[in-house]
Amino acid sequence: FTWEKGVARRFLSSASFSSSSSSMEAAEDDHLPPLPTNSQPLGFPMPKDEHACSVSLPTWSSVVGYEEGSPAVVGAMLCGYPRFVYHPYVLQLMSTVVARHGDKEGDGIPEDCLVLPTQEAAARCQVFLQQAWEGQRGVSASVQMSQHLPDNAMITANDDDAAVALPHSRVRQVEVVPKKVYAVLFPAETEAAMAAKAYWQHTGEVVSSRRAYHALQEMGVALEKTVTEEEHVCHHAHLVPGGGKEESPQQSKQQQQQPCDDSLVQYQLRERIAQWANVESPTSVFLTPSGMAAIYLALRSARSRHMALHGARARGGTSIVFGFPYLDTLKLCSRPEFCPAGVEFFGKGNAQDMVNLEALLEAKPNAISVLFTELPSNPLLHCPDIFKLRELATKYNFVLAVDDTISNFLNVDLIQSGLADVVCTSLTKLVSGRGDAIAGSCVVNPNTPAGQWIQADLESRKSHGVGQSGLFCPDAAAVLNNSVDFAERNDVINKTSEIIADWLSEHPDVERVYYPKQSDSVSLYNKVQKPKSGYGGLMSIILHPHVCQRTFYDALDVAKGPSLGTNFTLVCPYTLLAHYHELDFAMSYNVPPNLLRIAVGLEPAEDLKAKFDSAFAVSRLYPKPTTNQAR
Repeated sequence: FTWEKGVARRFLSSASFSSSSSSMEAAEDDHLPPLPTNSQPLGFPMPKDEHACSVSLPTWSSVVGYEEGSPAVVGAMLCGYPRFVYHPYVLQLMSTVVARHGDKEGDGIPEDCLVLPTQEAAARCQVFLQQAWEGQRGVSASVQMSQHLPDNAMITANDDDAAVALPHSRVRQVEVVPKKVYAVLFPAETEAAMAAKAYWQHTGEVVSSRRAYHALQEMGVALEKTVTEEEHVCHHAHLVPGGGKEESPQQSKQQQQQPCDDSLVQYQLRERIAQWANVESPTSVFLTPSGMAAIYLALRSARSRHMALHGARARGGTSIVFGFPYLDTLKLCSRPEFCPAGVEFFGKGNAQDMVNLEALLEAKPNAISVLFTELPSNPLLHCPDIFKLRELATKYNFVLAVDDTISNFLNVDLIQSGLADVVCTSLTKLVSGRGDAIAGSCVVNPNTPAGQWIQADLESRKSHGVGQSGLFCPDAAAVLNNSVDFAERNDVINKTSEIIADWLSEHPDVERVYYPKQSDSVSLYNKVQKPKSGYGGLMSIILHPHVCQRTFYDALDVAKGPSLGTNFTLVCPYTLLAHYHELDFAMSYNVPPNLLRIAVGLEPAEDLKAKFDSAFAVSRLYPKPTTNQAR
């Protein structure tokens, strides 16, 4: 491929924004904010956009400071990953909700709130807080009795505050902006706020920055704080597909005069995903406000199916997580509020775990509702034996749900092969690429009985209809705009990543590379790999002991922070970011604390090699021992 042509042209015109005004001007020519190709100052949004989904954590100490809540680090962060850090627009919206709707009882008890994208999500959050917070505190005997609360899998859009209210409960719903934003209010106590944040993080049913922005506009509230601190850098991309131009807050009136066509945009995005995933109809595609919301949607539907098959007393069945997954998948399934029958975790996803799984299924043949796995896994890039899992799912009649975010629709076939019943994807990542929109999707398999059941279930709930999916139309439009060149970008990143992974595998300063091609499970990946595709853009590395990983990370001149799948290379010490307070747990499943995760972007391979070699050069503590010296 030729880097200077095609898909990369837009990227190159907007590089390295931290210190160059000319690059900003170049980006304006393309109507898109710039993308970072080098290390950015602490707390900078990446990209430089009001809706950025990553934030710069450029040093090892800044990552530790973020995890430990250091005021110097947290205070410098202009934004964060949307499920982990409330966007400034979301914070202002929640403050506005409390000011307008708080203290309904007039008893002077301060209230706090969490904003949600749909009434259905608000009802689920209300029940969750009644169970997770009030139930634990013993506020009401009825709160402690789960039979008085609806199961989260069965809550519908018709379940308003009255439908899930309990005596003496201080948790309630309000409609903030009709059909667009809802809120759950609760007493302003630390434990309640932590429980609300857990709902936001684990379920992914979030109010995006775009939704919050538009809600504030409709409420007549002026923005108090922006992310970029520059009016013209705001990629709303909410008009019609093919738009995506920058606009300032002063353009809000024009925005309202040209509303996003929700039904058209969401249909077009679903149609595009259906083509990538090789399903005949976009009716098999269901959009969600985030990738984790897609996991949660699949969990709820699978549990509903289990109740339909085995009755409510089975509590929706036990969930299984097979292989070491992204952290929130396991945390979601581990919470009794979301999965009352519990979760079984097979964290290594190897042959012995498969033997143990079979033993569990033989002992409890009707107990399992759903098995979640990743192909490949994050961050170890290991592929489970998806063919054996399919065999077991068919034999024991549970749903096989696969998260393909790391591999993506274009690289692996999980639908036409009949392997997965449902494929969950974070569209925030490579599908969008720019890192300026959060979204997710569930693609149900019309060729498997479980997939057919889930599709009928989700259609009956109107989960993907206008205003019902939870994905805000401007966010859907941004993903639709950004994904026009998804296939081209995927091809470039596949090729560059393979070059980098092969190079690092032979590098004297690298002890191990985690990448599908270098994995002992590569044959399993190859069996589901589509023709003329690749291994995706993610890899992880462990440095040799003679190299200081902290110095290397600090010196590496690429964007550094959370997330992956961006058009710019993004590196982070993944285990610290995801498992800082449970490092022993991660290590017990062979996830090292000093692991560095690399999400390769659109930069040329030779440029990335040069940056890595520069970081290696200043990070060696002493010369690498030779084989004879080691003896």
